[in-house]
Amino acid sequence: MKSLQNKIAIVTGGTRAIGKAITLALLREGATVLVCSRTQEEVDAFVKANDPTGKHLSGIVADVSKLEDCKMLVETARKYYNHIDILVNNAGIYGPIGPLEENDPEKWAQTFQINMFGMMYMTQQVIPMMKKKKSGKIINLAGGGVGGKRPLARFTAYYASKTAVVAFTEAMGVELAEYGIQVNCISPGAVVSKFTEQLLADGRDKAGDMMYDQALKQKESGGDPPELAGECVAFLASSAADHINGKMISAKWEKPADLKKLNPMKENLYNLRRVDDTFFYEKE
Repeated sequence: MKSLQNKIAIVTGGTRAIGKAITLALLREGATVLVCSRTQEEVDAFVKANDPTGKHLSGIVADVSKLEDCKMLVETARKYYNHIDILVNNAGIYGPIGPLEENDPEKWAQTFQINMFGMMYMTQQVIPMMKKKKSGKIINLAGGGVGGKRPLARFTAYYASKTAVVAFTEAMGVELAEYGIQVNCISPGAVVSKFTEQLLADGRDKAGDMMYDQALKQKESGGDPPELAGECVAFLASSAADHINGKMISAKWEKPADLKKLNPMKENLYNLRRVDDTFFYEKE
């Protein structure tokens, strides 16, 4: 039996690049998936290409930065499937690139509205159904560089909003644990996507030499396969990951075989670094 047989999932921004890989991975494991995108044409083309019958895949137009759209998306899943087992908050944007003093404040705020508030809206809407079932999986997308050695200068809106996503994940993991709901987030790796194209289009002057050269190399090499993110999400959505909660998992570096052995008592593993007396994080 497939690991997600008879499970109902929502994937925001589920039709392109990483979102597409996540959606297809969930479908392969037996889930029925509702995706959203911001254009009807894109939704229709994606569903037709991957499940023409519409039996296990459907899609609607929604903008997660709008609370009413999030309510409508969750209500659609409830209406057609009666429950939601899995929520993947994938929709996100880079936002303005360049020195902060040159950023458009409205576009900076919009980055938080989509990356952080959109995720919060969706999470808030699915909680009652998951609490009723006493089970659920919420998986968020952290961003490149979060928790790493190098803060992303010139990408402050993106970096700050995605760091907030990780903190939100940790807090909600604790808040919902007693209801049998696990909340985790993943770092998908250096995937070539619309983000890569935006960075290169904005140019070296805005992105800075290091990030521009990295993006150029990433595009030329093909980057990390988005399927890694899909496999990671499918694993976290399964019962094999019921012991993992409030964690940030790297799709590139962490393997399901190792994560299956993760000791849930190791509270500081796979979390944001924090000062705690004399150590920042726990090592094996």
